[in-house]
Amino acid sequence: MILRKQICPWALILFLSGCTFLSAEESRSITDEGTAVETEAAATDSVVEIEFVESAPKDRFVITNIGACVLEELTLELDLSQSVGMLIFDTSATGAGVEVFQPFEVEAGDIVQLAADGVDDGDAELALSIASLGPGDRASFTIDVDDTLPSSDLGQIRVADSEISGALATVTVGDSESVLTKFSGSTARANLPTCSSA
Repeated sequence: MILRKQICPWALILFLSGCTFLSAEESRSITDEGTAVETEAAATDSVVEIEFVESAPKDRFVITNIGACVLEELTLELDLSQSVGMLIFDTSATGAGVEVFQPFEVEAGDIVQLAADGVDDGDAELALSIASLGPGDRASFTIDVDDTLPSSDLGQIRVADSEISGALATVTVGDSESVLTKFSGSTARANLPTCSSA
């Protein structure tokens, strides 16, 4: 009995010391987790959506920043050659386009074509840059797009959503790695490298 009384206080001290040590470890663990959470919160998804809108007399492409960060020096390259409808740009009265034509025209945003000579009638590719696109902001341009199928649902002068499927969009922001995406129906989304929110 005396031995138990002597051991118990020491056991209690060791037990409490152990608890204190574990609590410190848990506290450090929580701090580490908190730091990880803060770091993760600072890394934000960056997504650009490109939408094709069939309309008359002008078709429209709308580029929207649906992420949470400002995108600087954004470059967009469109390649319609692999689309289901074998689409082309119809920019003049002469050339491969059919009937109604519309040249490239900026509708909204700070858009600049990268090709010095612009888009020729019958081209399937187009490249442009956008100086800056904030969260939720849109940039858009109009142009005429025709399909080159022998027979199509809406005729060659109008493009169905299914006909732009398969077209490619390459998006680059600044000096980051380019992201290639495909249109599925009328839209394509590029999931860009994460960016740090301010």
